[in-house]
Amino acid sequence: MSRAILAILAILCVGVAAAEQGVNPPPQPLHKVGDHWTPYDPPTEFPSDSQVYIIQPGDTLWDLAKRFLGNPYLWPQLWEQNKYIRDAHWIYPGDPLVVGVKAAEVPAETGAAPAPAEAPAGEGGTQPAGEGAGEPGDNAAELVAVGSEDDLYCFAYLDDKGETPQFTLTSGELIGFQTNFSVGDVVFISGGEAEGVKAGQEFFLVEPRRSLKHPSTRAEFGRVIRYIGHLRVLCTQDHSATAEIVAACDPIPVGTWLKPFEPMPIPMTELTDPMTVCDVPNANPKGYIVYSKDDAIAFGQDHMVIVDLGEADQVSPGALCTIYRDNPAPGMPRLVLGELAVLSTGEHWATAKVIRSTQQMFVGDRVEVK
Repeated sequence: MSRAILAILAILCVGVAAAEQGVNPPPQPLHKVGDHWTPYDPPTEFPSDSQVYIIQPGDTLWDLAKRFLGNPYLWPQLWEQNKYIRDAHWIYPGDPLVVGVKAAEVPAETGAAPAPAEAPAGEGGTQPAGEGAGEPGDNAAELVAVGSEDDLYCFAYLDDKGETPQFTLTSGELIGFQTNFSVGDVVFISGGEAEGVKAGQEFFLVEPRRSLKHPSTRAEFGRVIRYIGHLRVLCTQDHSATAEIVAACDPIPVGTWLKPFEPMPIPMTELTDPMTVCDVPNANPKGYIVYSKDDAIAFGQDHMVIVDLGEADQVSPGALCTIYRDNPAPGMPRLVLGELAVLSTGEHWATAKVIRSTQQMFVGDRVEVK
């Protein structure tokens, strides 16, 4: 089996969440909470509608996401709900984990048929989401993932603060034979022990693409920086470190910037009915599509874009927006083009995925928060 395949298997099956095989050093110090040891300060009180699971020996966020959310790639969603866990690679038996919302209970009606027997409780005394409470969607909105790991880890973000790299990729084990690198390649970076780099640390590999001008005002809006990969430090020297590339979206050249790795949760949201030509505009924030992935001139469903609405506009991951275009005929209703879902946010920008489209879209088309 090739090194590339082994590396892919390692990151998918182990690297993201295995407590016993975490890539970062374990958090310290341990202290006793109740009847178990943990480095964290787990909460003792939870909202009344929270579904709480007690972590068992051998559990990982990867496996628990598959069990409770139906998809192991949604493990960042569990981490996002349990902020007390400082390092997702290390979870501890006995700690509580919020895994979702309890299914609503339906009062029994007089003369109604007997309720079906309660489904067996899940491990740790909790019940997997969606079981034992009627058909999905009967009493609560169904949440769906509106993106994928590729959408988040192989797209881009907007630099509006003039970032400069702390470290760069400076060479590779096969530098005499190749100038671009990919999954499984051993490379060398410009920071080492003296700069605080440690074995097991992970970094995004990113590259600046181009400056953006706002499609409406033509003012400078920031710089697009593209995620092109992800590496893990194997060992360090005084002022350099040896690392392995564990994921790659594009060929990775010498000079690529490093950015500290932070897992990005895949947003979950309730899909609502799309806007129609007869629906009137609302009073929610409105903005523009300012960038499309790979500078595509025309695009549609499943394409990634950046919009000029962000946290300062009360837009958060999972938000849905209508995409529209002003009617060229004065006084006529706007043209509804489709819908997008926000995946990640900055202060004045957000990345989003087009989830519905009725016709071609372009940079400069409008968006309205639903």
